[in-house]
Amino acid sequence: MKLIRNITLDKYKFYTGEEARKIFSIAYEDLTTVIYYQDENNDFKLVVAKEDDPPIIVEKGITRAEAFRLMNTRP
Repeated sequence: MKLIRNITLDKYKFYTGEEARKIFSIAYEDLTTVIYYQDENNDFKLVVAKEDDPPIIVEKGITRAEAFRLMNTRP
């Protein structure tokens, strides 16, 4: 798990420099959860962002099965 401070979610894609696309997003109160997918490496990343002062992003590499399990889970 990687902690990134002072980067907002809309600037996260520029920070990583990857051609990843967002395939899932859900927000609850001040937390936003996003799953990004990168075609080249068949790579999934789980990103949890807290958009207050200072903004904090936590990212973690996950498997395809974990990504689809999260997307299919209803709160």
